[in-house]
Amino acid sequence: MAEIVCNLCGDNRFQVVEEGETPFRVLQCSRCSLVFVTPQPDRQELQEHYDGGYYEAWMGGQRQRRLGMWEGRLDRLEKWVSRGRLLDVGCGEGTFLELAQKRGWEVYGTELSSFAADHASRVLGRGIFCGEHAQAGFRDGEFDAVTLWHVLEHVADPGRYLSEVRRILKPEGNLIVAVPNVNDLVMQAAYRVVRGKPLKKFSPDDREIHLYHFSAGTLVKALEKAGFQCRSLGPDCGIVEPAKKWLNVVALIPYHLFGLKIFHAIEAVATPGGAQRT
Repeated sequence: MAEIVCNLCGDNRFQVVEEGETPFRVLQCSRCSLVFVTPQPDRQELQEHYDGGYYEAWMGGQRQRRLGMWEGRLDRLEKWVSRGRLLDVGCGEGTFLELAQKRGWEVYGTELSSFAADHASRVLGRGIFCGEHAQAGFRDGEFDAVTLWHVLEHVADPGRYLSEVRRILKPEGNLIVAVPNVNDLVMQAAYRVVRGKPLKKFSPDDREIHLYHFSAGTLVKALEKAGFQCRSLGPDCGIVEPAKKWLNVVALIPYHLFGLKIFHAIEAVATPGGAQRT
């Protein structure tokens, strides 16, 4: 069996956070605190997981609320970057790029789900690359902005994903990355009260299969290791379910009062700067 090493710091010392369904476990690195699942599920099974059924709610009953979410995210992007060439990595069904295109962005997308990539291609009237962005043939310094909206937690090698983004981003370009917060304490407490048990971090049957669980600290470390400088770090308010949205409002109060990052998800803005660390 291959030695387990941390994707972020390379250490091989861990604490068991959760004993999942055999053979899966959730570990936390003793050195840098990154939380991750081992072994990782089969890649082909993961890709098949995100089929038409996964996107049904997004394209149906949740569409109007999700449009508001994407408009807000696009507004925040445009605070950092004038319109130009935009790549959305893991673009899903393409709604974010559709809105950006209408605002005058030159849009590109990559997506692992063949269903979502096909749908986004039809919506945008241009091809969406089905696969990883490292396989798409993008040139060095090609993009003014790259976005990873809740993608990094799903991929097998987050460090490699970020390094590739740095390569294809202009030196003055901006990356926006959002991930769930492993320290979303208000949401976890509410789940325990309602369900009478702790919220599990991984199950192969989850709707959202998260291979990595980032905190604000480990996300910043991952960005810095890939050669980025973090310009901004705060909450990603992308929740569309009403009950969870109100819980997140509660979690934002200690953030605004004391700087405590216990909200549901994290959003970071970063720009290339400095050398990548090995």
